[in-house]
Amino acid sequence: MPATLISETDSHDDGTLEQWYVACTQKQLRKGKPYRARILSLNIVLFRQRNGQPAALLDQCVHRGTRLSAGKITDDCLVCPYHGWRYDANGQVVHIPSVDARHGAAKSPEYRYRQRHFAVCEQDGLVWVYTGMRDARETPIFRLPAYGERPWQSYFMTNTFDADVGSLVQNFLDVPHTVFVHEGIFRSSSGRVMEATLSCKAQSIEVVYHDEVDEIGMMQWLTNPDAEPLVHTDRFLAPNVTFCDYLWGARSGFLIVSQITPVDDRQSRVYTYIAYRFPMPAWVLRILRPFIHLYTHIVIQQDVKIIRAHREGLDNAAGFKPCNVPADAIHVGVEQLLAAVRRGEALPEAQRRERRIRFEL
Repeated sequence: MPATLISETDSHDDGTLEQWYVACTQKQLRKGKPYRARILSLNIVLFRQRNGQPAALLDQCVHRGTRLSAGKITDDCLVCPYHGWRYDANGQVVHIPSVDARHGAAKSPEYRYRQRHFAVCEQDGLVWVYTGMRDARETPIFRLPAYGERPWQSYFMTNTFDADVGSLVQNFLDVPHTVFVHEGIFRSSSGRVMEATLSCKAQSIEVVYHDEVDEIGMMQWLTNPDAEPLVHTDRFLAPNVTFCDYLWGARSGFLIVSQITPVDDRQSRVYTYIAYRFPMPAWVLRILRPFIHLYTHIVIQQDVKIIRAHREGLDNAAGFKPCNVPADAIHVGVEQLLAAVRRGEALPEAQRRERRIRFEL
């Protein structure tokens, strides 16, 4: 269902607004408790109705501007904590205590007051909100690969980064940094040359690596006991999804999908989906599960730390311009595609290309 719209001026470009963004996981949105999410500098309150369906409103009472997420849920309505005004799932004010007390519940007037509501969708363990003004049904939501499929196992990690979407996409698709930021745990410097094919497409960036002996740090007896060649592909699916897969034959794989929700111009919340299948007995994987979770947590926290240092460096002097070398062609492609997204366009034909890149690890 499309969102109810209001006329307002926003600091973000139309192309950035007209998107679905993850507001929270399904587990975070509990019945009986409002949930506050911040997306593109806008506070949004989500709540579940008695039938389990989620609703999302602008987090502001139309009466005195109070934060609705500080209120409660009563009879499928969100109740403002200040004066008790009630809002249904469509943002319509359905009860005003200071007025309705004079009329009685059966004769409550129909109020013209309403707050903006947003289209909401639950899919693959996540709750999505559409922040734009168009029909949300026209914009598809990315499906998580292997979600709920056996023998794949999966889980989510949620982290806040001091960075915008572009900086995070460039980090998540950046192999050269792994031998420095994740040295000894994800990759280590070997001095060998790695080659890859970069494809810049209308709505995506794809990088296919040509290094079948590459290792990603986890124990090889676990990830690749059959000694299969590695197939490694990284993708950026505009405007805010990165997808990195590591596949060893038909029986073993490790998938990392990052859904990036921009909190504001300087901060983003990332919902990282990890899925894996290894040719091991189920009881062995149950024992190893906490260690796999710990491993990915450590890697992500290393990225959180380096991104913070990156942000602090950018803040040190205004007008910074990066000095790109041939290995940075991926970064350039990401910047060009995001610029097109902000214009509400696909990547221009002149910037769509396929090329071979080489760098040393």
